[in-house]
Amino acid sequence: MLKRIFIAFGIATIIVIAQSFVNKWQTSQEANEPVHWYSFSEAVSLQKKSPRPIMVDVYTSWCGPCKLMSKNTFGNPEIAKYLNENFYPVKFNAETYDSVSFNGYTFKNKNPPGTNRPVHDFASSILDNKLVYPSIVFLNEQIQRIQVLTGYYQPAQFEPVMNFFGSGKYKEVSYEEYQKSFIPVIK
Repeated sequence: MLKRIFIAFGIATIIVIAQSFVNKWQTSQEANEPVHWYSFSEAVSLQKKSPRPIMVDVYTSWCGPCKLMSKNTFGNPEIAKYLNENFYPVKFNAETYDSVSFNGYTFKNKNPPGTNRPVHDFASSILDNKLVYPSIVFLNEQIQRIQVLTGYYQPAQFEPVMNFFGSGKYKEVSYEEYQKSFIPVIK
């Protein structure tokens, strides 16, 4: 009996140490990310004080293209700099169990834990139930959806799109017109 207790205690200790290592690694990874990501609530709060558009990266932990977008596109220094200066960037896991409050409504993931691909109500709402990952949602200063991009975008593909919405040019010209005069920084 005593041997079983020691074995259980040893396993529990290993789990706690491993979880501590994972949490520390995740925190250091987040600290090294070039984009300053906000929660949706933080972005809305900041936007009310100092208006600028919000960009929401809707992703899942199992999505390969989402990981590529985070690493290659959002990891690009020019993309990160522009996002940090012109948007309140939000990274939202479409399968989180965290609540999101907005406009007097609380969005939740109502799926029981352990459900295969448990979609959060906020992801369903902001994407009109068109659950494609990654999805990038651009919101204007009134926190109204302007555009949803789906799929992986390389930095050179994403640069003109984010500039189009970040500069406010979408209010004046079509994207096709904008592209004619856009001068990329990323080659």
